[in-house]
Amino acid sequence: MTTRFLHPFLRRWSRLWACLVLACCPMQVLAICATTETSGALGTHPSQRVRSGSPITTSADFKLGCGVVVLALFATPTLKAKITSATSGLTLKNTLNSTITVPYEISPVGGGTFNSGLLIIDLNGINAVSLLSNNSATIGIKISTLAGANVPAGTYTDNITVNWTYANICEGIAVGTACVGDVRNGNVDRTLTVTLVVINDCTITAPDIQFGSAPLPSGFTPVAQSISLLCTKGMTYSVGLSPGNNLSGVRRQMASGTSRLQYNIFKPDASVWGSVGTARAAGLGVADGQTLQVMPYTASIYADQPNVPVGTYTDSVKVDVEF
Repeated sequence: MTTRFLHPFLRRWSRLWACLVLACCPMQVLAICATTETSGALGTHPSQRVRSGSPITTSADFKLGCGVVVLALFATPTLKAKITSATSGLTLKNTLNSTITVPYEISPVGGGTFNSGLLIIDLNGINAVSLLSNNSATIGIKISTLAGANVPAGTYTDNITVNWTYANICEGIAVGTACVGDVRNGNVDRTLTVTLVVINDCTITAPDIQFGSAPLPSGFTPVAQSISLLCTKGMTYSVGLSPGNNLSGVRRQMASGTSRLQYNIFKPDASVWGSVGTARAAGLGVADGQTLQVMPYTASIYADQPNVPVGTYTDSVKVDVEF
């Protein structure tokens, strides 16, 4: 049996060396980080808001996460990100007809501009580690529509693509040039879909009907007026008028206390303008989204009714658009 003597200092050093060698063994290489995208939905909005209202905005995030906190350096860690899709002249395209579009723009959440192909993130060494110290790197994007799009109802979409490139990201502890843990390397394109849903809409202009005053029902002059509508491009519709608050048979009535003054609203063909079936008025063809469609009518007080007490007579009629 051979006996060897090691100085106490050498014994401690040899144990440390053995521990370091064993600790380096679990290293895994070429593992990938996780990439995710959030939002991009602009929501559902009436066509006239899209055409002439304030910008419709939302925000979206591209995120790269590397699991656990990066504690130290392995070789030279690098992290790069860039938008590879277009960053100007952007349009959301109708999913049924891509030639119908809504213009929009993107910008950094914190302000400034994006340029296609130019790096948004370009870090190495301790700077890359610092950005990933909370386990993730994020690109925040503000998305805004531009006014002026006269489009039909439908779903409109477009894609934004970001490329992530990263190398030598050590999840664990670096000892010299070795990584105790996982080494993250990757090159990946990620796409986020921007979506806007446009719905049918009409702006209705319906002035009050003023009959004036007269001593007898037969003394009132008929009033000729019109209802104007501005409706979504491509929309076909019909317009109905409610029976008012005091209907009697087929006659509308204005009220003053318990007294009633009979009247009605007539379409150009002299039929009563109502709220159901053929009593509704058909729209004037397919709306183009920018031209007022004018629907005339005549309002008359029935001359064959009994005289009524002096007073101010009123009623309320609702206009509805069905499409």
